[in-house]
Amino acid sequence: MTHDSVSERARQLPVPTEQQLVTYVTEQSQALVPSGRRRGKPATLTALHLGLGIILCGLQGFGSQLRLWRRLCLEPMGPFAPVHVVDQAVYNRLARAAIAMRAFFEQISGALSEQLVGLEDRRLAAFAGEVLALDESTLDAVGRWLPELRALLPGDPRLLAGRISALFDLRRQQWVRVELWQEATANCKLQARLLIEGLQAGTLLLFDRGYLSFPWFDELTERGLWWISRYANHASLEVRHILYQGDGVIDAIVWLGKYRADRAKYPVRLVQYYQHGHLHRYLTNVLDPSQLPLADLARLYARRWDIELAFDVLKEHLRLGQLWSAKWEVVQVQIWCGLLLAQLFHGLQVQLAAQEGVEPFDVSIDLLVELVPPLLQRGIAPLPALGRLGRELGLIRPSTRIQVQTPFVDATWITPAPPEALRPRDTVRYAQRNCARGKRPKTKKAG
Repeated sequence: MTHDSVSERARQLPVPTEQQLVTYVTEQSQALVPSGRRRGKPATLTALHLGLGIILCGLQGFGSQLRLWRRLCLEPMGPFAPVHVVDQAVYNRLARAAIAMRAFFEQISGALSEQLVGLEDRRLAAFAGEVLALDESTLDAVGRWLPELRALLPGDPRLLAGRISALFDLRRQQWVRVELWQEATANCKLQARLLIEGLQAGTLLLFDRGYLSFPWFDELTERGLWWISRYANHASLEVRHILYQGDGVIDAIVWLGKYRADRAKYPVRLVQYYQHGHLHRYLTNVLDPSQLPLADLARLYARRWDIELAFDVLKEHLRLGQLWSAKWEVVQVQIWCGLLLAQLFHGLQVQLAAQEGVEPFDVSIDLLVELVPPLLQRGIAPLPALGRLGRELGLIRPSTRIQVQTPFVDATWITPAPPEALRPRDTVRYAQRNCARGKRPKTKKAG
């Protein structure tokens, strides 16, 4: 990816040292601090001071709550001098800091969104306004530190810390919307509607077959949202028109649900092909093959893996797999801090790629997480230094991601669909299924 104007823009972006990062977060967060004088004694440890301490601990892998307490007591942070408070005071404040940390995350995300204008990959699904991956991730088990958890056996789902549901922008490599849920085993479709509220028509969503649901597909189409999903083998369908068939490839307009008890309203496109003996099958509401050819569809869906890699950055490289606490209130604080840092690292990945004329995934975000904090501590700006030494250090290298290969289908081989194949169904019915995971209740046989 070589664009001189984009590369020049990347070189002009501000690149903070650790002290500048502290100043930046402080300035961005001032609006979150209540102005005016409040009754009573001023807080010894302010919300902003605590937030900066959490972020700087996150840069160093979190560690423990005691580590945060010691830093607050011993080290100055930006405009704040060390404070002398007992460890329990810090624990109590952490339990009330989730709302502020979420606000910090949203503030930093908004600022990064402005900085990354012009660096997004517009070649990705040019017909779509945005390209977002939708998914969720279950957090690891917490320690059995609380009395109510000590009697639980290893593997009990009640030990899981919670769940993250999110939208991830594939063009800018940024988290767009994130929701946290204390219940780790709830069905993903129950919260998906909350994430898509307010999305602009023309946005393209990529999600796995765990979200397969006829009413969900119809709702997305009615909202004017494009979507691509994998096909689940249990979903029945009725073929309306064959766009192309040959050499193991089928591209067809179908109605989902062929039985009266469960029928989707809007037609969708089923695309399937064989590659190296494996059958690949996709569903989408982009019905025009000229707008979304088979090859583009397969490569786009492969990019859904971006959100899986982003979850991996959070859990493995930013240490969200090692939780401070078993209290849900404190777990949220650590997650929002991890998301804030992930935004900064993903943004740096995109900026460095544009600066060096490579694709974002040619820049190892794993090494960014490892190399950037020591540079910040030494007062070295990351972009210039990593640009000079990135290839030598292996930070900038050809991406190892698998390149999707598909059979060739010429546009002239496509048989356009007649209008009647594209019309919605007259009769729609959605089966009332139990969406919750786990064992289904046994039903007694009649008679």
